[in-house]
Amino acid sequence: MSPILKISKIVYPGRHLALDQGKVVFTDRGLPGETVEVEIVRDRKTFAEGRTKSVLEKSASRVEPRCGHFLACSPYQDIDYETQLAVKKAQVEEIVNRELKLKLETLTVTPSPEIWGYRNRIRLRILREDGQARAFYHEPGEETAFLPVDRCYLVSDRTNDLVTELLGFINREEWEAVSGLEVRESRSRGRLLAVIHLESASRIEEMAGKMAGLHDRFPLSGIVGLVREGRRIREETLGGVARLEEEIRGTRYRIGARSFFQVNVGILDKVFDDLKETIRDFSGAGIADLYCGLGTFGLFLAGDAGEVFGVEPDPANIPFLKKNMSLNRAGNFTVCEGTSEEWLPSLLERDIGVVILDPPRKGVDPGMLRELAASGVPIVLYLSCNPTTLARDLKTLLTAYELRDLKIYDFFPHTPHIETLAVLRRRPGQRSRQTRTPAGGSGFEPKMTAEPGRTGTT
Repeated sequence: MSPILKISKIVYPGRHLALDQGKVVFTDRGLPGETVEVEIVRDRKTFAEGRTKSVLEKSASRVEPRCGHFLACSPYQDIDYETQLAVKKAQVEEIVNRELKLKLETLTVTPSPEIWGYRNRIRLRILREDGQARAFYHEPGEETAFLPVDRCYLVSDRTNDLVTELLGFINREEWEAVSGLEVRESRSRGRLLAVIHLESASRIEEMAGKMAGLHDRFPLSGIVGLVREGRRIREETLGGVARLEEEIRGTRYRIGARSFFQVNVGILDKVFDDLKETIRDFSGAGIADLYCGLGTFGLFLAGDAGEVFGVEPDPANIPFLKKNMSLNRAGNFTVCEGTSEEWLPSLLERDIGVVILDPPRKGVDPGMLRELAASGVPIVLYLSCNPTTLARDLKTLLTAYELRDLKIYDFFPHTPHIETLAVLRRRPGQRSRQTRTPAGGSGFEPKMTAEPGRTGTT
């Protein structure tokens, strides 16, 4: 028998919590205050997992989803936007209080300027039904189950239109090698980059010629084929150029077919403002931009810094990072090729006033955290896409730093994802080490591009 339960709250990362005779039940749908019927699919000793069969009493915060596949792309679509922001704020407060025993005096939430069509990238799996290629997303938590996608309202109309056109082309030409489609968009330039995932290079030259007409109907920067060859991916330009260019607040970024870049550039404006204001008292100091990717933050802040050291481990990103340094004439920006773990000890011997951490979801290496806590760097800015690993990492950093501010930025409306910025200042009374290493005296030997004008083009 399926129990009838009342949803108490939504806990990170998007699990809907109810109580069944005092036992916690996590289910997949339901807003706080709603009464739902839940099918129990896994009953454990201390909690149960279920699936919501029906909503019996609806909340006033419930709205109609726009995407038919919304559970795969953005499962908060059935919650009004104001409530989404309140849910995310409550989740961060709960995590910080539970893990750090801190009660936040202020926790600001910056909403996204756009809540529909905000994503600059979509990636879809291509499967065949009755001989016809169709686009799909993975079902939540599943590797082999999929939901069909006709139109996704998280991306722009022209991105959706290009996906539809590409699907039509694949079906007309019976191009069986296609296993996935991706479209990237530059908001500032109004250009699109089509990326086609291929299981083989069969007919690739023929198809490239036939797709040339797409450039007449869409503002395409280029078309790229990513050909799988065992465990290796080979990139083939099928038309135009294999890149986009984005500009935010006067900073230019060249982006490749496989580059990581923030998907919601509209809210980057807000983050940039806050970062610039936060380091205002450290004008001219050195910045270590760890996990820097294409240089998103370090290049924007370079004009207010002494030296900027951008650390990036992915060899595919390095040419784009160097080109971005050249595009922005950032003569004080040094590219450090390798991992942040490898580079941090050498960087801490420099005149570093600000460290920027923007790690993947797994967070920061514990050894790095201990090194930072033992250093004298005055300010650490930690940008996180996972509040649970952020709280874990802050436990180490707070042995030497104060949490001066914590902000939420809603980069991903209608989804459970939460982006936060933690501003950490060295505790009063602890020495802030500011040692400038004489030229040639530290063994600091980065693989670097110190003169932007000499970089190669990408």
